[in-house]
Amino acid sequence: MSLAAIHICIAAVDNPNSKYNNFYRELQRKSLFTDRQISIIYNRIIKQSSRENISAGAYYRQVKQCRIKIKSVLYSILLLRLCGALDREAMITLDKIALQLDVMSQALGHRDTTVGQTVEDVSTVVRKLIDTMCRV
Repeated sequence: MSLAAIHICIAAVDNPNSKYNNFYRELQRKSLFTDRQISIIYNRIIKQSSRENISAGAYYRQVKQCRIKIKSVLYSILLLRLCGALDREAMITLDKIALQLDVMSQALGHRDTTVGQTVEDVSTVVRKLIDTMCRV
């Protein structure tokens, strides 16, 4: 699931304390990206330049930092895969998690009432899977 899809889901949720928002915040808190960087990445993906409360110079520095971080994450994944810290199954599992998050995103867009429990279930599974995938 793309970050854009996650942000779209968050925007679609009326309750800021919803389980999906809590799950999203957990993902973001455990990531390498700041709130502002996630916002910049999302806006760049949807081709919307949003420089609210930030100078042009600071905005473009943040864009550059985002690019560097994204590339670093991708290189890190490759390196971890090559040294055996992530195996093929971990990569497949990450893809399956992303697909499940995409399904949740679409369900939220249609105001599916079963999403609350699904979010809780997926959140628990994601935590367990990531703990298991970390072989170090």
